Amino acid sequence: MPILEYVVTTKCTMNCKHCNTFIPYFTNQTHVKPVGFEEFKNDLDTILKSVDFIMFLGFVGGEPLLAKDLHKMLAYALKQKKVRHVFLATNCTLLPSKELLEVMKNKKFAVQISDYRNVKLKNNMTVKYDEFKRMCIKNDIRMSNFQEKREAMNWQTMPDLYKDRQNAIYIQNQYDKCWGRYCNMLCDGILTQCTLSVYINRNMEITPQIQNELVDIRKNKNTKELTKKIINFYSRPYSEFCHYCHCDKIEYGLPCGEQVEDRN
Repeated sequence: MPILEYVVTTKCTMNCKHCNTFIPYFTNQTHVKPVGFEEFKNDLDTILKSVDFIMFLGFVGGEPLLAKDLHKMLAYALKQKKVRHVFLATNCTLLPSKELLEVMKNKKFAVQISDYRNVKLKNNMTVKYDEFKRMCIKNDIRMSNFQEKREAMNWQTMPDLYKDRQNAIYIQNQYDKCWGRYCNMLCDGILTQCTLSVYINRNMEITPQIQNELVDIRKNKNTKELTKKIINFYSRPYSEFCHYCHCDKIEYGLPCGEQVEDRN
């Protein structure tokens, strides 16, 4: 598997209007609560039995640092020979614990930190970007911080999402140039296409075509059968989720991290 992003939780410390996972628009019923270690271990063990390797395994949210077992999950993933690289994406509103910081020193690990220093949060949270960055530098932890280099005006609106059946040739062309083709997600045991597909699957009515595309690793315990399903998943010319994604009204150059009120 080239990239697999494991959704630790859809809960977050921020409510970004243009979140690429649509986090503010989940409900209490559709949110994924922070995953525990045993649940993660079972999921990763199941996947690794059915693939040769995972090139990049990511821990994403929501905000992954909300999960109290995150350090255990990272440590376990880093020990797996079939996992080549591990990364974590954080908004820097929470700082790593001593246990987590120690795990992050592993040479297979890197952290992606987002720069929200110009964002005024509405829930008494503060952005600790500078402190998080200093901790990484002091402890020789690899990090990427592309937002800082591109300054604050680098966000875009997200696609309009609604049930549709678009032209197959158009959809394939869109898929071929979409960032979403490279960020396959594992959320609550379900392998899906991208960050938007997690929201669609948990919050919207899905078509039979999408239902057939989903790979439930918790129900497919047979290693050979799961391998076949994963191969089929990667062999598609595009994802059925793409029919829900309408990109014709996307706006670019927006300030990062604009906040909206919490709906829950």
